[in-house]
Amino acid sequence: MITWVNGVPEPTYGKIVNTQSVKKLAQVAASLPYEGEWDEELEMYVLEPRFKGMTNIEVMWIRLAEKAANGDTGAMNMIFDRILGKPKQSVETASVSMTYQEFLSELAKHNEA
Repeated sequence: MITWVNGVPEPTYGKIVNTQSVKKLAQVAASLPYEGEWDEELEMYVLEPRFKGMTNIEVMWIRLAEKAANGDTGAMNMIFDRILGKPKQSVETASVSMTYQEFLSELAKHNEA
């Protein structure tokens, strides 16, 4: 953070954020009661009745599932990745054991044919 001392910027340091504290913050935020969406005109949160009593994470999953059900392939993939896990990637390998001279001989035979 920067604070101004006599018109001059001076760096200050606060608490260091680590991975564990970020995860904890995300868990707490997801567990909070869902308050609804902010309505600029009314200047207040408006809560859909179907989400009453739910947490933020519950509303997020329902909305994600609705997008997937409506054909959003990104939402589908996200749900499948979280529930089933990402598909394992297979890699084929071939092992060749010959000397460089043997390789050149085989290459020459192949080119003659």
